[in-house]
Amino acid sequence: MDERGLWELFCKTGLPAVWLALAGEREERSRQWEELAKTAFQPRMEEV
Repeated sequence: MDERGLWELFCKTGLPAVWLALAGEREERSRQWEELAKTAFQPRMEEV
């Protein structure tokens, strides 16, 4: 099977949508961890 046939098969199976969904999920999880790391080590600000 040539490369074009593989791309057609890839698109017909719906794998591009699945791949994009998984990539988005990974990005969202990494953002959550980055935010937790930023907020976990902030100095405490006590109100006077």
